[in-house]
Amino acid sequence: MLNSVRRYLFSTGSLFTWGQSNQSLGYAVGSQQQMKGIQMPQLVEGFNNNVAQVQMGQSHSALITNNGELYTWGSGNSGQLGHNNDKDYNTPQLVQFFTKHNLQVKQVALGDYHTVALTHDGDVWTWGYGGKEQNFLMDLLFLQVGALGHGDSKNRYSPTPVKALRSLKKIQYVQSGLRFTNAINENNELYVWGKGDYGVFGDGNNKSHNLPKRNEFFEDYLKSELKLSIVKLKSCNNYSIALMSDGNLYGWGSNDFGQMGIKNEIGVEIYETANFPTQVVKDKFGNNNIIDFVVGEDLIAVLLDNNEVYWSGSKAEYSPVRFPLPEGIAKITHIGCCYRCIVVVTEDGKIYYRKKFFGDGIEDLSTGIITSDVATVFKNPNAKVLEIGGSYRNRYAIVQI
Repeated sequence: MLNSVRRYLFSTGSLFTWGQSNQSLGYAVGSQQQMKGIQMPQLVEGFNNNVAQVQMGQSHSALITNNGELYTWGSGNSGQLGHNNDKDYNTPQLVQFFTKHNLQVKQVALGDYHTVALTHDGDVWTWGYGGKEQNFLMDLLFLQVGALGHGDSKNRYSPTPVKALRSLKKIQYVQSGLRFTNAINENNELYVWGKGDYGVFGDGNNKSHNLPKRNEFFEDYLKSELKLSIVKLKSCNNYSIALMSDGNLYGWGSNDFGQMGIKNEIGVEIYETANFPTQVVKDKFGNNNIIDFVVGEDLIAVLLDNNEVYWSGSKAEYSPVRFPLPEGIAKITHIGCCYRCIVVVTEDGKIYYRKKFFGDGIEDLSTGIITSDVATVFKNPNAKVLEIGGSYRNRYAIVQI
């Protein structure tokens, strides 16, 4: 967990985006392009090899530079961009609050209509949708609970500290789903808040919280009895996946696409939700260890130390199966995923993917795997991918050029 955050401080590159959104890509999109989508990566101007981290949400995006500045763009209808208004922006805009207060942003996480930032002093800041709907019916439906953690349902249009966390050990890591937020502190305690549908908190119930609440199941069972701690946590949509200290993956929340890979031992019944952390099936992993994993709206992908990738989800696979990469490929350096897409990058500059992650490449008709080159895709012979992924129908890559 800590290594993934620390990496952002030292590995920086330029940002490329592409996809079907006319707001979240970071540049103006013409009317014809809006209809067809942007098929190949385009450079987001203004950041010359200084992008450290990128997050894409359903309607907005964010990046952190190598000096800790935060930029956001996309839809701002609930204040999720943090510019003290509800305007939309097609290009990255500096969130001036942090620079004015001499704060460096360490990590950013995006929900459906909210944003979470972790600063270097361990403070957590949130803004955007607070749970208050604009009409009575929607208010009743969503029960006035957002993912901001301020104890009320008000929208916030600029970064606001989650004060309830300040009396605790410093927060080291944050993650967000559609309408919930997770935070892990120095004691490896998990704090959760937001809308609790689908078991997203992993504490055995669907209660919502408008203030941070410690997950007692993690404390009383996983930590105290099983002696497990969280190594890395990732959240998306209405579920979370954690790599625990025993080397296994555990998932909780909605499993509507089979994305958590927790098909039961009998192999007949599929959990629609998991209210408690449930171990991801690993029978096909053999004795190989998990190196990394990524989460998307409807699937997960797992990288093993034998240079193989496994995936589950998309209502096609309900426990991890091997992603059919060609035999004998070079060492895998990065994996990424988003809605119905998986992408793999190797150290020799090859990219392997399915479902038109890019709009170009050579397809193996027997497996559906498409192969391309980093240099070709990013139009630079020296291009090196540092991070790659996406959200819904948009994709991004941080590339050294």
